[in-house]
Amino acid sequence: MIQDRKKSGFPAGLQLALAFIGVAPFALPAQAATDVARDVWPVLLRRDLARVGHVEWRLRRAAGAACPVQAPDVGVVLDDRGAYQKRDWPLLAATVKMDEHPAVASVAPGSPADRAGVRAGDEVLALDGVSAETIIARRPAGTVVADALLDEIARTAPGKAVVFDLRRAGAVLQFSVVPVRHCAVRLVLFTDRSIEAHSDTRNVAISTGMLAFARTDDELALAAGHEIAHVINGDRRGAPAKVRRGMEDAADALGLRLMECAGYARATGITLFERLGSRDWLGFLRARTHRSWKDRTQSLRALPPATACPVAAP
Repeated sequence: MIQDRKKSGFPAGLQLALAFIGVAPFALPAQAATDVARDVWPVLLRRDLARVGHVEWRLRRAAGAACPVQAPDVGVVLDDRGAYQKRDWPLLAATVKMDEHPAVASVAPGSPADRAGVRAGDEVLALDGVSAETIIARRPAGTVVADALLDEIARTAPGKAVVFDLRRAGAVLQFSVVPVRHCAVRLVLFTDRSIEAHSDTRNVAISTGMLAFARTDDELALAAGHEIAHVINGDRRGAPAKVRRGMEDAADALGLRLMECAGYARATGITLFERLGSRDWLGFLRARTHRSWKDRTQSLRALPPATACPVAAP
């Protein structure tokens, strides 16, 4: 776990506006209008969803078959107006062109969807001939539309293409996309000003505070890679502090390897720990299960560069 409970300088309204669509129905609080212009926050949200989605794609590819669970993936982030308050629907239509159908919020560069021609802003009409409305109607209670569509893709048989029926600028287009099979862990943003990242057995949660604090995608990739490492290693909370500290050390090392294998710069990424340490020079913000930021930074710098990377699952 990477954690710094000191509050960031993230504007209150903006940080609430960046809640990830895959967590809970989205609601922009009334006071947000005083902090973020009403015609700006949907665009900012799309930008940050794309940032997280691109980092997720690269890290999942780098982790490959090392994760305990693999799943088909095409490299898209999906969005749907049903995850927002109805009063915001006209604004979403005006700013990010999202109307009654789910939309492609971003496409990871170099992903199968990118190579096939899928583009951000495309409306999703159907997957493999099943209408988006049908998929939405049969999703389990409490599941948001974006997750339901991604789960549909994740159930694709190995080697089989997913056929996307999309609408772009009024024209209906069809794309055949062959997913890759790799680490099934997803990155999820949650609304909190604290600088925090944590994981369970399936997903990695990144706070909006962490997203704002991470100056580069290299720093963000180190934080996310550390948590994916916990999933790969099967770490569980509740272990004695000494055991947990060993888990954290191992997650630091594997997380660094994952971010390097994903093509991120180790030197730039490690500055995340340095900057967190500068905020916590008395050690008040560090859990007992973690070494000091200084020790963790020195340990990472002493590790040799990654010479072998996990291989993607077939």
